[in-house]
Amino acid sequence: MTEILAWRPDPGEVVEFRPAGDRAPVRHDVPASHFQRAHLRLAAAQRAAARRQSPWVAMAFDLEGRADIDALTHAWQGLVRRHEAFHAWYEPETEDLVGFRIPPESLTMRPVHVGEFGDSGDLRAHVHRRIDEQTAVSRLGMLAGVIRRDTASTVYFAIDHAYSDGHSLTLLFHELRARYDAARTGAPVDLPSVPGYLDHNRHESQRSASLTKAAPELAAWSDFLAVEDGGFPAFPVELGNRHGKLLSATRFEYPVFTDAEARAFRAQCARHGGGLAAGFFAALALVQREFTGHDAYRALTAVSTRAYPRLLHVHGWLVNLVPLSFRLSASPRLADAIPVAQQAFQRAREGYDVPLHRALELLLDGADDGIPSIPPMASYVDARSAPGAGDYLGADARVLTGPDSAAGVSLWLNWFPDRVDLVVSMPDTAEAVAGVPKYLDRVRELMLAASGGSR
Repeated sequence: MTEILAWRPDPGEVVEFRPAGDRAPVRHDVPASHFQRAHLRLAAAQRAAARRQSPWVAMAFDLEGRADIDALTHAWQGLVRRHEAFHAWYEPETEDLVGFRIPPESLTMRPVHVGEFGDSGDLRAHVHRRIDEQTAVSRLGMLAGVIRRDTASTVYFAIDHAYSDGHSLTLLFHELRARYDAARTGAPVDLPSVPGYLDHNRHESQRSASLTKAAPELAAWSDFLAVEDGGFPAFPVELGNRHGKLLSATRFEYPVFTDAEARAFRAQCARHGGGLAAGFFAALALVQREFTGHDAYRALTAVSTRAYPRLLHVHGWLVNLVPLSFRLSASPRLADAIPVAQQAFQRAREGYDVPLHRALELLLDGADDGIPSIPPMASYVDARSAPGAGDYLGADARVLTGPDSAAGVSLWLNWFPDRVDLVVSMPDTAEAVAGVPKYLDRVRELMLAASGGSR
């Protein structure tokens, strides 16, 4: 993850690929998912109040040589026609988030030559401005482009987060490159049809309607909310945000492991009945105890809702946050905490299809003020098995993030083919900037010691 303000693309010629449809949009009756509703309404409120937020996801990666515009146009057109996320949307300004779609066969992509940029800062500013402009448009609200150079060309893409997630970006990286290579060589592209994210939304709506406050599927949520003073857990250090308001956020990135160290740490976790994620949560809990004396560790963790193989190819925001909680023993070591964390992680993941917002609506008796606008979380992703993951380093592939808001601290631990990184988002306050790195330094120290490494 690279914040766009820190992105330094080499200068070059910019070409955008703009979608157009010759058919009028038609309404559909599939309700937006819980996360889409919360996200779209928050983004609209932030825009209305002129507050800083970047409600989009974006990526950039390199192609060899000077990009073939005809081939890229063909690749983008095939991709946006194949995936419903690019031609079905919800109107955020309507009270019930009315849904629309365009017949995919009516969509075309048109290359538009923007011009040459000789300064990296000017180029970044242009791309950033265009991302903000295009992703704020509900209908076909995305930005696709390329920075052409003789030695390497940089493809960039952005879309409202309501219609894409991190897994979707890995799919785009793999498919667009495959389509581009096929268009240049004349080789066929054999890609099966895929279900759209609206099928997933329909299933989630039915699942939500079936839940009641007494449903056994809510037991993990009930236990999570019953710990200590209830509600959501506070971060173990002072953040300078006692009222939990959305404040301007800052991000930073920690290098945690080399690939060899990550493998050694995972092997150590396995000897104690857990995986790398369990080791991460165990270390977070142990350092929380050092800092606060609290034995009970709680966090929201991100899980995929792609429950069966065909959904692995769907573009959309198919993610949920589930409640992870466990209690440390009287004199815990990392080896003791790992199996406890593993059991808690497994239990949390079993509730992957219980929508966070629906669970809290039922258990908090509909009290909206009990649900954070942007819930803090701790996420672990093993990105090594994603399509094309072996090419990330050579293609300088990166997720781009924008200036944003946060009330609490969110953590993303990502295992790439060559390393493990921890990305952190937190309120940009003096207290958080001083305290959060100290906490995470200690977490990393515990994990690194268990891997047999030292720095």
